[in-house]
Amino acid sequence: MKPLEVNGWTIYAHPLFLAQVEALTVKVRHLQSKDPAGYRNKAATKRLAAIMKLALHDIPQDPSSTQYRQGNTLGTEHTHWQRAKFYQQYRLFFRYDAASKIIIYAWVNDDATKRAYDSKHDAYTVFQKMLRSGNPPDSWKALREASMREVERIDTLFAADSDEH
Repeated sequence: MKPLEVNGWTIYAHPLFLAQVEALTVKVRHLQSKDPAGYRNKAATKRLAAIMKLALHDIPQDPSSTQYRQGNTLGTEHTHWQRAKFYQQYRLFFRYDAASKIIIYAWVNDDATKRAYDSKHDAYTVFQKMLRSGNPPDSWKALREASMREVERIDTLFAADSDEH
C-alpha cells in the first residue's frame, strides 16, 4: 500500500498517535449513534476534527513553521521535536525531514494529559517521559521504521474520518 501524501509530503504515524486517534474516533462514533443531530457540537468531535485538519492540511503546508517549534519544553535534547497547539491544552507532537519530505505524527494528548504547568500529567511531561522510555523512539530512523509499518492503519483511519466529517 502506498503511503498517504499531502502537499508533497509523505505522511506516516507512529502507533501511539494512531491509538489516540482511533480511541477518539470510537468515542465520536458512539456520540454519533446516541445523538446523530448534535454529536458534531461535542468536544470530542471538535477535537477529532481539529486533529485531522492539523494532520492533513495545516502541518503539511509547512511543518518547519515557527508556530510548531517547541523550544526547550521537552529538554534541550529534544528540540528537534515539533508540536502543534490546539484548543489551549492539546498538543500534537511530530517530526519531519525536509530532505525526504516526510512527516511523522508521534502522539497527541487526550483529556487525561491536558497541558497543565507543573503537573505530572501535563502533555509535555508525559511526552518527555515517553521519549525517555523509547516509545516513541527519539531516533529519526527508528521512528520512521516503526511508523512505516502502519501505512494501512493510517490510511484506513484518515479515510474513514474524512468520509464522516
